[in-house]
Amino acid sequence: MHPMLRSTTVLAISAMAAGFLSACATAPSMALERARTAVSTASADPAVARHAALELKQATDALAQANSIWSKTSDEAETNHIAYMAALRAEAATSAARTRMLATNIRAASSGTDQISLHTDTQARR
Repeated sequence: MHPMLRSTTVLAISAMAAGFLSACATAPSMALERARTAVSTASADPAVARHAALELKQATDALAQANSIWSKTSDEAETNHIAYMAALRAEAATSAARTRMLATNIRAASSGTDQISLHTDTQARR
């Protein structure tokens, strides 16, 4: 291979490697992507917004903090930690919403059962 061609090839490969590495450094971490997905999924669920608004806000706040850390410092360890917490909070919001919905349904069913029992007792006394 001609020396000029060889040095050009090495230079081109070096430039591509540097570009690749810098692109990797600015790409969001996997934990941040998972947190974004978890918070987005929780936010899209009307039950979560209705029954677990505080937990959802905590998840979105943690996600915003993780995004901020990533964009300002690209500190992967800190970003991953906060993103993990955001994902956990999103899952907690979804669980809290389901639990509260079930509790409401149980109370409604119990109330209905009490009314039926009262009606049955009233009918039996007549």
